[in-house]
Amino acid sequence: MRTIRFGLLVAVTTLLAVAPCHATDADRATGYVRVEQIDGVWWFINADGEKFVSIGVNHIEPHLWLAPYNKSATLKKYGSDLVGPDGHFNTSGDAAKKWINAQVKTTRELGFNTFGKHTHPAIDPKLYQEQIYYIASLDTAPLAGWQERHGRGPRPDVFSADFENFVAERVKQVTQLHKDQRNLIGYLYTDVPSWVMGRGEQMEQNNTTMIYPWINAILPLGESSPGKWRWLEHLKQRYPNAEAAAKAWGMPISPTYGISWNEMARQMDWTHPTDVDAAKKDMLSFMPIIAEQWYSLHERLIRKHDPNHLILGDKNMVMWHYDFMLPAIKKHVDVVCVQAYGPWENDKKLTDMIYEATGKPIFNGDGCFGLAGPNQQQWGVKGYRTGAKSLEDVTRLYEEMLRGMMSTPYYIGWHHCGYIEQWDASERGDAPRNENGFLDPLENHRTQWTDVLREINPRAATLHDAAK
Repeated sequence: MRTIRFGLLVAVTTLLAVAPCHATDADRATGYVRVEQIDGVWWFINADGEKFVSIGVNHIEPHLWLAPYNKSATLKKYGSDLVGPDGHFNTSGDAAKKWINAQVKTTRELGFNTFGKHTHPAIDPKLYQEQIYYIASLDTAPLAGWQERHGRGPRPDVFSADFENFVAERVKQVTQLHKDQRNLIGYLYTDVPSWVMGRGEQMEQNNTTMIYPWINAILPLGESSPGKWRWLEHLKQRYPNAEAAAKAWGMPISPTYGISWNEMARQMDWTHPTDVDAAKKDMLSFMPIIAEQWYSLHERLIRKHDPNHLILGDKNMVMWHYDFMLPAIKKHVDVVCVQAYGPWENDKKLTDMIYEATGKPIFNGDGCFGLAGPNQQQWGVKGYRTGAKSLEDVTRLYEEMLRGMMSTPYYIGWHHCGYIEQWDASERGDAPRNENGFLDPLENHRTQWTDVLREINPRAATLHDAAK
């Protein structure tokens, strides 16, 4: 039996998707959510020691209820103080409490038990954290491609004291809100960070060499930057001297004085290497150093303030778990969070490889199947690439995915990308495409879908209990 065990014994209200109780539940209780491998099958273990799998919903976000097409209905239903005098969402009023309570009720009636990623930070977590399992997000750096496209950044110098101090303060703030909470599943860092430039972007920029956004952010830094010097220390291990490194990277070399490492620290343009193969190897071998720094820094600072809860790392796309990241994830993350949109047989091939490399349980923190409706033609809908042609396809694919996950011993949850359907006229969130949803914008159930959710979701833990 393998276990990651934290905390003290306290009582907890039993939530959905909990496996049948056993005599050893009290022995397993720690007062916090943790993970444990029992008879070859991985589980989340809740504060009372009960096994469960996390079946969650993402994107509980006020702007989806306050769009031009449903704002008046939302305010009539929950109360006008859902919006404050400034016109913005108001988390402190009676309406916000009524609104969240209604979403918890609906979520649980449909067999879900978790508020996942993208539960909007404008919502006071006190409104839900004692009612349902949930995830806390740190968001310590804008690493996702969509964030960069929205002008957010720059990427931090992950080796700098300034960045460490920033992360330390953010971790302290977030853990103060959550460290004593029995329903907190764990801490998630960033959303789908871009570790390698996408193929489309490479083609657009006509560049297949400088394809590591984090290195591209470090190389133009000045000589006072710790990241720049960590890069140069890396090159010192790979070249006999500064001149050899400079030749490979196409740096100007004085015929009289040559070039020093100090002078290379002042060079800002590294985009024209003359030895492309050597440059690619330099960068690829530097990426594990960045990954180790990123994951070890966060783990150390979280453990300082909260030694009890799980560390979930980043929500990385399932196909973006590169070999250079996996050793750091194995060392510094308790549960691997992927973003995967299926089909299941394809995703499983990738998660099998991740599990083989890390030995850590895995959950899908964001994924869905969808097709654009009549009010989603401008922006489309998330999950459209999964090929669903009808609502029947969506429900079939959902059930196939959940059954596949639960039959896999290392797979301990799925958080569905979307809850309430978003239309084109709504404010955008983390992506231009509309959110998927099994509720329409007026919170009416798409019954063809929700009937399936009511039937299959509550069976998730029982299905997982039979995993081999």
